[in-house]
Amino acid sequence: MIDLEQIRKHSPKDGDVFELPAGTPPQLAEQFAEALHVAVPGVRCLVLIGDVRQLNESAMNLAGWYRQ
Repeated sequence: MIDLEQIRKHSPKDGDVFELPAGTPPQLAEQFAEALHVAVPGVRCLVLIGDVRQLNESAMNLAGWYRQ
């Protein structure tokens, strides 16, 4: 049975980023993305698996990512 106290409403908008836990199977992430498009046809959003971090240019250089 669904616990109604645990239900949350989300209204995805263009440009939204959805971060799923690192252990999420790619197939489940794909199903989630498809469900978003059923709920809000034409919405343009990004579904990612894992921890999202913003790096500055120095950190990217240390990781071997060089700006061209």
